[in-house]
Amino acid sequence: MPRKRKTSTEEPLPLAEQAVQMAAGDSPGSLEVQGEQPKKRRSRKKPTSSPPAPVVDQVSETALTDVPVHDDAAPTDTTEEFPPEEGEFFSETPPEFSVEDAVEPVNLEDFADGQDLPDVSEDAHENGEDDEELPPAELFSEPAREEELSPEEVVRRAQVREAARRLGIQQLYPEQERAIAAAMQGQDVLVVLPTGFGKSACYQIPSMILPKPVVLVSPLLALLRDQHEKLLARHIPVERIDGTVRGRARKEALDRIAAGGSLLVMTTPETLGSEELGEVLLRCGISLAAVDEAHCISEWGHDFRPAYMRLGERLHELGSPPVLALTATATQAVRDDIIRYLGMRNPAIVASSPHRANLAFEVVHATGNERLRALFRFIKRLRRPGIVYCATTKEVDRLYGAMARMRLPVHRYHGRMAAKDRNREQELFMRKGRRTVMVATSAFGLGIDKPDIRYIIHYQAPASLEQYVQEAGRAGRDGRRANCILLFDPTDREVHETLQQASRIRPDQLYRISTALAAYAAEQREPDMEALTLAAQLNERQAKALLVVLEEAGLVQLEEDKIRIVVPADEFEEQARALAGRFVTLRTQDVRRLDRIAEYAYSKECRAVFLRRYFGEEDGTPCGLCDICRGAGERPVTFYQPIARPERPKKKKRKRKRRKSKQGKATLIITAGPSAAVTPVSVEPLPDVIAEPEPLPQLPEEPQ
Repeated sequence: MPRKRKTSTEEPLPLAEQAVQMAAGDSPGSLEVQGEQPKKRRSRKKPTSSPPAPVVDQVSETALTDVPVHDDAAPTDTTEEFPPEEGEFFSETPPEFSVEDAVEPVNLEDFADGQDLPDVSEDAHENGEDDEELPPAELFSEPAREEELSPEEVVRRAQVREAARRLGIQQLYPEQERAIAAAMQGQDVLVVLPTGFGKSACYQIPSMILPKPVVLVSPLLALLRDQHEKLLARHIPVERIDGTVRGRARKEALDRIAAGGSLLVMTTPETLGSEELGEVLLRCGISLAAVDEAHCISEWGHDFRPAYMRLGERLHELGSPPVLALTATATQAVRDDIIRYLGMRNPAIVASSPHRANLAFEVVHATGNERLRALFRFIKRLRRPGIVYCATTKEVDRLYGAMARMRLPVHRYHGRMAAKDRNREQELFMRKGRRTVMVATSAFGLGIDKPDIRYIIHYQAPASLEQYVQEAGRAGRDGRRANCILLFDPTDREVHETLQQASRIRPDQLYRISTALAAYAAEQREPDMEALTLAAQLNERQAKALLVVLEEAGLVQLEEDKIRIVVPADEFEEQARALAGRFVTLRTQDVRRLDRIAEYAYSKECRAVFLRRYFGEEDGTPCGLCDICRGAGERPVTFYQPIARPERPKKKKRKRKRRKSKQGKATLIITAGPSAAVTPVSVEPLPDVIAEPEPLPQLPEEPQ
């Protein structure tokens, strides 16, 4: 009979503790934890001569659907115990959470026979780290043929190869070669390549060859900082200038840009629109303008940003240089918007399927506490490292605490953490050879280049297929097989609808504040914040958010207490109405994108074919790896049964023995360990410290 261990009932349980108990089959109010005798680990010898086996050898080709039954597993055992991990995995103590948080439900598929796999990830990496390196990926194309090329083309190809080597790239993909060749010849290029395909090389390599600076525009400050540091480490000419670069550093960056030459200038849409940088770029000239995350220019995309609306006009003011637009996900409607708003002239289209051949997609359905139990089983069985994505910061904290209490090697990352804590967690996860799990929101992953991530699990469904493909694409960049698992629950849609309602601009409010500003402009007056909120019937917080959008769109300028319209008064209201209309389209597309997620989860066709068709690819060849192609059925009930919490390892006590010698002396034997020498120590007997008291003097008798 398994023993039951009682815990204290004096204080309410934190949220992470409730999650562990729910995974173990207990209700949140239950105070007993299931337990069982720990199983002995089987020793596993690592091969000395052969290279480490790929993930398909550790987890079968059927992706956990054809799993052998444990020989040593009891047939009546309905709980599973995670053996304790050795070593230090956690950067900090798991946080405490409010009791009112609840466990979200989920659905999952199961293993064919209902039995549990051995913990491959723990047996192979007991300490959370592995010194063995995976062999390099064999994803690169063969060198392009150089027969019958002009001397200029031969020189250009040699320069490209040398620049690629400076970046640590031995051979480029064919898509990269085509994009670089077209851009260096002065042609506009639209690049649509999946995450992990090396889109950054398409502008980094030209920046080392072209005679004038190459300007990169990106909305992601974290990505700019990461690339800037890496390029500096390789001694590649680069300057970063954005709102965080100030004072002397900003002046030095502008002076270096003004000098011209082969240089990569990294900036944001807002900084590119400033007069300060614009004057410098007009003097030195621009060889190529690269626009990263180009889908942000379209309201049909999943991440529309008004600041991108002015890029086409701004590039025209800077001399209309060739444009290189890059994105990982773009439907046909988004591609059309990118070409139109950036003013691209007969661009070359370089695109690849959003689905990489080494990614095995799978959808698992579950409800209630089954999702949490299924997540733990996947984490235990799939080889690490891996990433678990959640939709909210609360869910990240809850899962992090629960996994830490199950003694799994876990880190966390979300936007509400302090910057130093996020950086520390990211650094620990990214460390070479480390086999851990990262629980994070979509904030994690921008600029992350860890090639050996073996799985991506979406604990909650994402808001769009664009987001799903981008995040899933962070797995398997080394070319080896990787699992991309979606734990789908229809109720996740309500979470995203709530988040979108709170974060998206309301078109009716934007129209009201625009009408009020147009009235002030007609009277040639500049309102302050208090007067504008009264006229538009909005509170101050709403008005500030709307003004930021109008400022990004280039319609107003905020100056301390005043709001100044920077376009003609007769054009302002028309442009503001058009901007409000784009947000109407954006909200409509939000609903449709959530519909596509549900269609993907319930689809009976190949997952890769579904994704290709969504992004406008006509290739209907099945991938052969996803759960549909494998014919994976529903998982048995045993897959969702409770999981036992591992018992705490007992601390070893130092052995101490004391014995008396025949001479009346005590000999103390101290054993420091199994290999330590036994040293006898002679101790003199303690002297008497309390003497026998003397009798009290007799008092004289009192007279009667």
